[in-house]
Amino acid sequence: MHISLDNVAFFRDIWSNLRVPVRPGPEGLELYLEEMEKFTGRQVLILGATPELVDMAVRLEADRVVSVERNPEIMAAMQQLAGEDWSSVEMVVGDWLEDRTAFHGAFNYIACDGGLLFLESPGQWNRLFELVYSYLATGGVFVAKEWAEPDSTPDYEIVKEELLRVFDTKLPELSQTQTVEAFIRLASEFRLAAFIGMTCADGSFDQPLLVTRLDALFEELEARYPDPVLVSIARGALKHLARSQPAVTDTVAGVRYEGAEALLLRQGFCVTEHPLPDAPVPGGNYMFIARK
Repeated sequence: MHISLDNVAFFRDIWSNLRVPVRPGPEGLELYLEEMEKFTGRQVLILGATPELVDMAVRLEADRVVSVERNPEIMAAMQQLAGEDWSSVEMVVGDWLEDRTAFHGAFNYIACDGGLLFLESPGQWNRLFELVYSYLATGGVFVAKEWAEPDSTPDYEIVKEELLRVFDTKLPELSQTQTVEAFIRLASEFRLAAFIGMTCADGSFDQPLLVTRLDALFEELEARYPDPVLVSIARGALKHLARSQPAVTDTVAGVRYEGAEALLLRQGFCVTEHPLPDAPVPGGNYMFIARK
């Protein structure tokens, strides 16, 4: 399997310039950790290669840690961002929706941070939940984060102008290093704010409108903050993150908890919801804990 080192560096640089709500925040990490700590003899499956989650399992000295990621270059990039030694981690390149019979009943903890955004609902969600249920031992848990627009979400333009106002108000007092960090957070918040008003009745995103909004937002930020470092950060978050093709995004569906809950219950899970306070839309990011 050929891996381009340039592509690995490209993905690493994008991910290193992302923060909450794209990457897991403290409240989410606390929930992942709380559930993982409940098990002894931890058998952990991470869907994706989220560095924070793989690091967590390694740090807790899990007996087995498996990471499944369909893009080998993203997997390599995430490993470069690791804070722990991943030499014992089983790195599997492949499709989450492929049934792996060797995984049946093999795990007591499965986690996925934001990966459901990349799957069609209800078909691919249902397929994944079916597989996860089969991979878990009795008493095992599936912990995941998803994004969906809450009923009370303000208009996108209101959210956008408030994010810009807050950043501009703080800007004169910030050092260059602080400015870069604040802008990374701003760009990450804009990446999810772009979803506002873009969800169709079936939970899918309106791709043409979403792409148009992301492109327009990048152009606005580029003109407003022309510093090359800031432009590169904005480009990564808005033009490249989850955009392997120019005309669409790789993010497919933003389904509310009730939709996820119905599919999980159908598989036999017991489920609880955990809304997250992540900016810019508190409750937009939510987590669920599904127990077998």
